[in-house]
Amino acid sequence: MGIKRYFATQDNTISNAFKNDLRNRATGSNAGASDILEAFVIHGQTSASVDSVSAEQARILLQFDMNEVLDDIANGVVPSSSVDYVLKMYNAPHADTTPLSYSLDVIMLTQSWTEGRGLDIDEYSDNGVCNWISSSVGTFWGSDPGNPATRITGGYFETGENASASYFFSGGVEDLNLNVNFAIDRWRSSGSAYNHGFILKHTDDVIAGQHGTFFTKKFFGRNSEFYFKRPVLEARWDSSRKDNRGNFLVSSSLADGSDNLNTLFLYNNVRGQLKNIPGLKDNLLRLKVYSGSATTAGTNSILIIDSDNNAEHNLTGGILIENGVEVSGVYTCSFATTSSNEYLYDVWYTASNGGTTEFFTGSYEPVTLKALELIYDDEYVTDITNLKSSYIKGQKPRLRVFPRKKNWNPNIYTVATAEVVPEVIEDGYYRLHREVDNLEIIPFGTGSAVKEFTRMSYDVSGSYFQLDTSYLEPGYTYKIQFVYYLQGEYRQQPETFKFRVEEPAP
Repeated sequence: MGIKRYFATQDNTISNAFKNDLRNRATGSNAGASDILEAFVIHGQTSASVDSVSAEQARILLQFDMNEVLDDIANGVVPSSSVDYVLKMYNAPHADTTPLSYSLDVIMLTQSWTEGRGLDIDEYSDNGVCNWISSSVGTFWGSDPGNPATRITGGYFETGENASASYFFSGGVEDLNLNVNFAIDRWRSSGSAYNHGFILKHTDDVIAGQHGTFFTKKFFGRNSEFYFKRPVLEARWDSSRKDNRGNFLVSSSLADGSDNLNTLFLYNNVRGQLKNIPGLKDNLLRLKVYSGSATTAGTNSILIIDSDNNAEHNLTGGILIENGVEVSGVYTCSFATTSSNEYLYDVWYTASNGGTTEFFTGSYEPVTLKALELIYDDEYVTDITNLKSSYIKGQKPRLRVFPRKKNWNPNIYTVATAEVVPEVIEDGYYRLHREVDNLEIIPFGTGSAVKEFTRMSYDVSGSYFQLDTSYLEPGYTYKIQFVYYLQGEYRQQPETFKFRVEEPAP
């Protein structure tokens, strides 16, 4: 499961809107404890004789704990590269007018601020910090907060390149789902002390009055009672493992170099625990491949081709590295072969002091790629073989997904003598919904715009993925669905699988 969520540590709405008397502005108001965040621009509500500043605004401040992100990267919970960080905020329905066709700028703040404990965003009755003019008690916004000449209002934020991004709302009521790698990269390189969060505001042309009034966009804040509606920073990455023992392709001119490569794994399971093989230098193993029959390997190794297109009789495999950290007891090697023998055997060994120690011998049936005149429109039946009816919040079960061809029609002999072999779906994805309201908790992580963060792993036994129930609110039933990328298109599978999440025992 290539997802890690970080919830906001502080948020606030700051505003210079007029109060109900339409003469005094709410520049001292604070809404740090409110469950709603708000952004708007209002023009023309009062005459210039009342106030020379035409625009009334509300802006959103938001911050996450960057130290938690850095710790997860250092500990291998999140990869150090090839990660998308997505800011997610959820639309809060309301009875006021909702603007259409506008963008909000999401910009890095350059000054620390205090959330405050105000609640009221309607009448602005709660004064406190931070607010439109102050970032914290006794401190104004600006490059030199103690100097009146450099004071600014409405938040102090960056104006240079790679400091902001915009999100467009066509209908006005959409959720915000924005890649903020620009900020995470800066905070990682500069240090978490430079993380002051984001400010969300309308674009400068809207503030200048070029498009009229935009009132009002509201989001759920971090104090919302709705568990899945709180602002969240979501790290997404492809965490899938691709073990080709069940779909090993013979090297062919019909495929490019990367598609001809196959990856095999060795799992050193000791008393139910994956552990490193003792005594290996640099955790490296050697690998040879032999042709043979269904029951016996041959005596001579065949040539295998490494990732640099060199043909060798043996290759070096090493311990698996995931998220920048070694995975105990898991070894891997990638190679290609032109051998079309019916059975192949992979032998993992080490050689030292003139001797050879073999650790594992596996077998597989390679598949020869063929060009077809017709593309078969295969349909599948999917099952989760080890799904339980309920889980305790925090459990992380590895779920086994078993797809087979829908048109598989065994005869009596086949049913009695043969085990059903699962189909290997190389591009299979899952999503989660809450059953009571069909709220999407985790979407299908497909496409090029985002990391394929819900792509399932696969091995000789079929597909699998790890379900992290720590993200789920207990007391509810959830649904799992799948989509497979087949014949150049995504095909959602008809089956739905349900489970419930319960509170841990006190």
